[in-house]
Amino acid sequence: MSLNNSANGANGNVKDTTRIPEHEDPNGTQEEGSKNEGMGTNPSFSLAGSGAQNPNNSNQGPYMDKEYQSYNPQYGHENEGPTWSLAQPLPHIVRPGMRHGALPEDRKEDKEAMANGEYDESPEAKKQRSAEARAQRVNGPNEDGFFNTWSKIRHHLREPLAEWLGTTMAMTIGLCATLSNFTSSGQAGSYPAQSAAWGFGFMVAIYTTGGISGGHMNPAISISLAVFRGFPARRCVVYIAAQLLGAITAGGFAYALYHDAIVNVAASAKVPQNASVAAQALITSPKPFVHPATAFFTEFVGSALLVGTIMALGDDSNAPPGAGMQAFILGILISVIILALGYNTGGCFNCARDFGPRLVAVMAGWGGHLFREMHAWWIWGPWCADISGALFGALVYDMAIFTGGESPVNYPPRRRKRAYRVRALNLKKKLRFGKKKVDDVEKSVRQTEE
Repeated sequence: MSLNNSANGANGNVKDTTRIPEHEDPNGTQEEGSKNEGMGTNPSFSLAGSGAQNPNNSNQGPYMDKEYQSYNPQYGHENEGPTWSLAQPLPHIVRPGMRHGALPEDRKEDKEAMANGEYDESPEAKKQRSAEARAQRVNGPNEDGFFNTWSKIRHHLREPLAEWLGTTMAMTIGLCATLSNFTSSGQAGSYPAQSAAWGFGFMVAIYTTGGISGGHMNPAISISLAVFRGFPARRCVVYIAAQLLGAITAGGFAYALYHDAIVNVAASAKVPQNASVAAQALITSPKPFVHPATAFFTEFVGSALLVGTIMALGDDSNAPPGAGMQAFILGILISVIILALGYNTGGCFNCARDFGPRLVAVMAGWGGHLFREMHAWWIWGPWCADISGALFGALVYDMAIFTGGESPVNYPPRRRKRAYRVRALNLKKKLRFGKKKVDDVEKSVRQTEE
């Protein structure tokens, strides 16, 4: 860790370490930028494993005997074209409409080049020259490298969009499974089944988005990675906003799909919708007989187990799982945690899981009291208990096992004091506390050491 010589930066903020850019600047097109990210030039905070952003690390095929080809000469030649298989990465092809020559100006360029004698070479060389000319036009200094407006928007919002999509997918599966169980009185589900649905819903979502955003889908996870693994704070805020938006989207989907069932079960019980069993499925809440302290620590312990295990799975110096297995293990872990600890509180362990459906229920007319019941449970349960539990789980793992320098637990004492002092001074400056000049960092650290 290299320290800046001066305590104050050009903008007046105190600088502690050499900052790593949140995004590697892609030189060229959107495709080159994506390749740049995929090759690992950016730090990876993915729950899908270290190889999620570069699935082509292993190019070695299966073993084949030297004499095998002579007895099976067709081997390896029957599928020389692209294969759209669900068991491997999908092929990258150029559609006919995107090829050079599809536009009139392309053909006009070719005719002019031929008239000038520029294409007096083999057909392969002509094709290569044509491709290079087209790439030069696309990547030239007067072009931004994007083929349409949405490509440019998606390039800059790729990670938040992935978090939104993953959270929407995972929570839609989990909420619908829970509503199916409650509204059918157990005829179309059970508590173990809905626990598995939540776990494997998040597993599928991590497989879908883990290579892009990391597949956090939980504010407590993003915050823990920011504190203990150096996940950028700005990106953490964006991730949380995307996760909450995804939770609201999932809550809307689940309520719309099961609206008829919710109305039916409420009519059968002769109670309003917000007092029916559907309310227990859509939002989380402690059981009436559960003490508030028990409810708090149920969420606290569940989140600690979840994030502590995530830290262990992401520690390559411990016993990381095989390629592609990390998301599967997390799916099983979430299922087991909900199955073991979910009865007391409904099994939240995710701030977004409760907030999104709760807001949708209020918008559906269930009443604003949902944000006041159980002494504002939605704050001290899904937010306070889950985030504090997640931080505690990460802290315990780092104190017991992790040895990496990115964790504050492993900072040398002077560096730890300096880091805390820098953050305090920066916060003081941003909040405009006091009119005095910002203190010298090294001097203040020496004072704390005396």
